[in-house]
Amino acid sequence: MDDLSIDVLVNKENMLSIDYIPKNMYIVDNNENNFHNYLIDNIKPMLRMEVKPYIEKLIHDANNNGINIIVDSAFRSGNYQQMILDKLISEKGNEAYKLIALPGASEHQTGLAVDFAIYENGIYNDDIKEDDKEAIWLKDNAWKYGFILRYPKGKEDITGFNFEPWHYRYVGKEIAKYVYENNITFEEYYAYFIEK
Repeated sequence: MDDLSIDVLVNKENMLSIDYIPKNMYIVDNNENNFHNYLIDNIKPMLRMEVKPYIEKLIHDANNNGINIIVDSAFRSGNYQQMILDKLISEKGNEAYKLIALPGASEHQTGLAVDFAIYENGIYNDDIKEDDKEAIWLKDNAWKYGFILRYPKGKEDITGFNFEPWHYRYVGKEIAKYVYENNITFEEYYAYFIEK
């Protein structure tokens, strides 16, 4: 199967085959700090090649503005998503289903989604909060690089996921600009412009 279009909608109602893996990916960086290291300690964040210039520019510009972010998590296979879900279920029971997507329902499987973390003065933090300067900068600027805040606050009934100020999705500059300027979710954009 070829790589999916950058405007693909993936959620609980629009699931991927658990076997889908993008063909053309690269390692974003060699950070070993991502929060999955308790499952596979050598996993590296990977994204599709077409995202490379945009994520690199976003991180470069963020760093130049005193925003010390890294890509914490990117591509996850369907099988790996199941491992994460199983681990969370063992820790939190049914609450896990509100916190993490089912295999096939995770945008991470597209190779177009990223979870950002803060890495400053040798200290790593993957729990970005809404009022952190990093979250504020990303919310105000990520659209310029083709990324949208995928699960915004107050839109949980539309996205089906809790607010995640660290989770962004590459959709290209044109879509990202529209979503940002109109304060809508990708689900709403998809219904208005793509599904029709």
